[in-house]
Amino acid sequence: MPAGTELWAPRYPGREDRLAHPFAHSLAELADDIAAAVAAGLGGDVPLALFGHSMGAVIAHEVTARLENAHGIRPVLLAVSAREGPLQVGHAGLHLLSDDDLLARTRSMGIQPHADAYDDPELRDLLLPVLRDDCRLLESHQNVPVTRVRAPVLAFAGRDDRTSPRALMESWAEATTGGFRLLELPGDHFYLFSHTKDLLSQLLPVLAGEDRTWQ
Repeated sequence: MPAGTELWAPRYPGREDRLAHPFAHSLAELADDIAAAVAAGLGGDVPLALFGHSMGAVIAHEVTARLENAHGIRPVLLAVSAREGPLQVGHAGLHLLSDDDLLARTRSMGIQPHADAYDDPELRDLLLPVLRDDCRLLESHQNVPVTRVRAPVLAFAGRDDRTSPRALMESWAEATTGGFRLLELPGDHFYLFSHTKDLLSQLLPVLAGEDRTWQ
């Protein structure tokens, strides 16, 4: 990260080191909590950028809107990755499928994280509720009308991502009144793990203020 940058990573309830916490009722509740935590943690006029991947892109957009409208904080950048823009219709009904059908469907779509881990019965029992809840949060989230943020939006698409290709991510341009740029990188839905350097080579110059020509 650029010198002087602090990296903050939200932990959603019911996941990672918060497994004992009950799931959030809604994606809006998650966004409310994260925005409040960010606002409380910032001091003075510290510049803030948000990056969200997949479901995190939707949450990052909602957090940005809350920071701007409820907390008087305008992030310098909203970076979204591997999730179609707010004007697109999501994949309805995934969270209502049986366990086996949910795993088969998300695996075929290329959006199943830690795919090999589901072959282990113990890990499957641990991960499957989280995968189902991710789908529930996204599928129950109301995104109409789309809230336009003032922060510029930088969108990233994996060239081989079947669920969120470049064409579907174009609608992120409608989610901002600031600048918009869409970049396509090598890889699938989880390109940021296999092509981390490619992502950082595009993202870091923007965070460092070296590339603002598109805004």
